[in-house]
Amino acid sequence: MFYRTEIQPYEAGLLYRNGRFVGLLGPGRHRVWFLFVRERVTRVDLRTRTVQVVGQEVTTLDRVSLRMNLLGRYRVVDAVKALHLVEDYPNHLYQDLQMALRSHVAGVALDALLANKGEAGLRVLEAVRPKALDYGVELSEAGVKDLVLPGEMRAILNQVVEAQKEAEASLIRRREETAATRSLANTAALLEKNPALARLKELEALERIARQGGHVKFVTGRE
Repeated sequence: MFYRTEIQPYEAGLLYRNGRFVGLLGPGRHRVWFLFVRERVTRVDLRTRTVQVVGQEVTTLDRVSLRMNLLGRYRVVDAVKALHLVEDYPNHLYQDLQMALRSHVAGVALDALLANKGEAGLRVLEAVRPKALDYGVELSEAGVKDLVLPGEMRAILNQVVEAQKEAEASLIRRREETAATRSLANTAALLEKNPALARLKELEALERIARQGGHVKFVTGRE
């Protein structure tokens, strides 16, 4: 006696006979015998799937504790390895990602981690991808989705950012004041060397005052 089973185009079917693996079944309908021999079929989804490593408590190189969420995308490329070499390949992949994330963060200071979150995903991908291929899983993407700092650490970082902005603004003001002072000094030296130019500047200033409604007495040198 037998029954029929159908393997979808996005699946691989592993056929077992009397408890022993005998081969793969491709997409389509198949007979599965159960009277004189005991057969069973295990399906494996070959589509791209998502794994999330959520709420991981990790500690940076400078001993700052934080929580991180990591997102990964993978697919089974060898169904036989995925089922036979590890007990539960999705959970195995989850643990590999978890350990790789902890290992990377432990070797990086908080400032570097915040400056380039994409680096963490790249390093995790590089560490886990070869391992996953060994048990038939291809990890195609890994990235940090969220990075959550403790409340007191956020307050400290905000103060640091404000102090940095104030320091930058103060530096810009000092540069502008220095430039203005240097310009005045250069102008004064130029006028001292050129009396005629100094007189011309004086007349221009008096003319502006006159246009604004002031009373100006022009001195020509003769009374």
